Amino acid sequence: MLSPSGLPEVPCAGCGRRLVGLPWGELCPECRAQRKTRASRLGSRISLAATVLMAAYVALRVPADPTARLYAAIAALATYIIVRRIATRVAMEYLK
Repeated sequence: MLSPSGLPEVPCAGCGRRLVGLPWGELCPECRAQRKTRASRLGSRISLAATVLMAAYVALRVPADPTARLYAAIAALATYIIVRRIATRVAMEYLK
């Protein structure tokens, strides 16, 4: 059915609600927000686990030099940020 603006109403791929101007196969804003919340939570958990593993490895391998420990802390922070971004994007693609 066409809307008053002439555009077809397209069903959401997640919930099936019909919206005007939604591309075929896309999610409505509500479904996209739910998926983003779940992906962010999953990304946080994965990145926290990766950071703990990396920090444990670094604690065992890095010498006791203060400069080396500083770089290890920076590397742990970078690991958290990078892994969280990657895990969140992957989860956004594969979560239902």
